[in-house]
Amino acid sequence: MRAWAKWAIALAMAGLVMGEAAPAFAADSEARREALLREMLARPNDLDLAFEYAKLSSEAGDYEAAISTLERMLIYAPNTPRLQLELGILYYRLGATEVAQSYFQQVYANPSVPPDVARQVRLYMDQVALSADPPPFSATIFSAIRWESNANSGPGTQSVTLNGIDFTIDEQSVGRSGWSALNIGTLHYQWDLKNQGDRVELDFLAYSTAYFDDDLRDIDLDFFELTLGPSFNLKRIGWDKTRLYVYGIGDLAYLGYDYYFGAPGAGIRLLSFSAERSVLDARVETRDRQFNNTPDLPTNTLRDGFQTRFGATYSYYFTPGFVGTVQGYAQREQADVGFYTDWEWAFSGGFAWTFDNPLWQGKYPWTWQVGGGIIRRNYDDPDPTINPVEAEVDDQWWGRTALVLPIGETWALVPQVEYRDQRSNYDIREFDDLLTLLGVQKRF
Repeated sequence: MRAWAKWAIALAMAGLVMGEAAPAFAADSEARREALLREMLARPNDLDLAFEYAKLSSEAGDYEAAISTLERMLIYAPNTPRLQLELGILYYRLGATEVAQSYFQQVYANPSVPPDVARQVRLYMDQVALSADPPPFSATIFSAIRWESNANSGPGTQSVTLNGIDFTIDEQSVGRSGWSALNIGTLHYQWDLKNQGDRVELDFLAYSTAYFDDDLRDIDLDFFELTLGPSFNLKRIGWDKTRLYVYGIGDLAYLGYDYYFGAPGAGIRLLSFSAERSVLDARVETRDRQFNNTPDLPTNTLRDGFQTRFGATYSYYFTPGFVGTVQGYAQREQADVGFYTDWEWAFSGGFAWTFDNPLWQGKYPWTWQVGGGIIRRNYDDPDPTINPVEAEVDDQWWGRTALVLPIGETWALVPQVEYRDQRSNYDIREFDDLLTLLGVQKRF
């Protein structure tokens, strides 16, 4: 029981890695720390004494003293997981993520560590990896079979109002259910410039949907995006764990296998892990979208214009295994005509909870994701074919839940359910859609 109690104390102290610094260090605690220092000189191999001194030093913000104490104790008690765990925590707080990860890995690999402690350490390892420099190359492939109740985002009824007159639209224009294959691939590569942590970074995204129903083939979508540019380590100006990205953008889209649009652009991104337990990702991007007329979309070029978006995502780690996220953006979409020009605002929130695998204890924890939000679009001018006096206003509410079920170190199954409900003052734009999918994800 004594060993388990020590591990409980160690994990309680581990909360400091995700917790806030103590608001003040009381004078009696400082006196106790000085007394402990004198006792340690008399009993240099007393592990409990050293551990208490290290804990008080950490609370006082004197991480160097805590580290030197624990590293000295490793001489008397080598390969002690309790000490390695605390050293990993302290080095993490100092920003030495590589050293911290090394200590965490030693704890995780020790067979004598209790299983619940090992699972917690793995979560800390994941958090360290999140804020550490990414590997030079990474990639993911996600493939899924998807069903949608309203694949073409059509209205739920054939009866609509156009210019104040009731019309009956054809069956092809009403919402249609359908199955499709979804494939998403991402690739990241970076070059180290050997200049205070600066890099050149390349990201590539490929997205493809292919419907099985011939009547839905005209909405098959293939989208490709490439971004390339330098990223700067802002530690040089005192902003630790923060990078500034400046990059060019190239977009290419095909709809129904016809060329849909191309869009050169540029962006600026700020990514910061500097705040305790937090990740901030803010960016501004603009694209000059040039559309192409097709037999199905003969007036598509009326959509030509710049699309500019400012957005930010903030994630907060309540615990290593539970993260909450909020996201918002504002977007201006220019077009050659006012009824395609709009402002768009969005806000969303959710959480991801990583927990023990109920089928395989101690390995491959599961993650449950839940999110939802709203998107509002306000168009500049009325669409004369629908309502000559009132511009379109849409509100789209959505909710999503998914499970990430690892089946190996780099493989996972992902079942997902999503629902969207769009309300509009143009009834032809109103729809709802229930989506379910089962996907397989592979990380490289």
